[in-house]
Amino acid sequence: METRPPPGDLEDDALVVAAGRGDARALRVLVERWGARVLAFLQRALGSRADAEDLAQETFVRVYRAAPRYRPEGRFPVWLFRIVGNLARQEIRRRRVRGFFTGAGAASDAALLESLPAPEAYDPEGVLRAGETRATLAGAIARLPDRQRLAILLRYFENLRVRDVAAALGTSEDAAESLLARGIRGLRQILCERPGRG
Repeated sequence: METRPPPGDLEDDALVVAAGRGDARALRVLVERWGARVLAFLQRALGSRADAEDLAQETFVRVYRAAPRYRPEGRFPVWLFRIVGNLARQEIRRRRVRGFFTGAGAASDAALLESLPAPEAYDPEGVLRAGETRATLAGAIARLPDRQRLAILLRYFENLRVRDVAAALGTSEDAAESLLARGIRGLRQILCERPGRG
């Protein structure tokens, strides 16, 4: 089982403050603690390991640049995933402009599948049933509108609270709840569209 830093770890705050003062070692510790989690999130959001690796690297470049302005309030995960979410949304928009999503391709699907936990590992709102395959789940998540997909990933894969999802997406808590509710309904509808399902 993957070990994750506790949300709001004050030690993370101290590391960002130190990085903001130019301490490269503090930044390295943050990358060691959070790099795998950021990479997994981006891979789920984008479906491409290569793109996720590029954006994970860019995430920590931005963390380093923004560190001098960071306010230590024990909310580092929210601050970090706001940066990550913004980069993911920018990449999704860039792909759209290029027409990248037209027939996204098997390579992207395979990368997304590798990044997903086994279906029985979670069950948000009863939508993602244990009988669903990883392929079905990956396909359903990929079909959600961008902001709904990011909200679902932040809430159910990163275990952020709704208010933290809202902060990470730069929206209100009500709007985040609405995105999550629509995302859950969307997943339910997509999963029920499968052949042989009623």
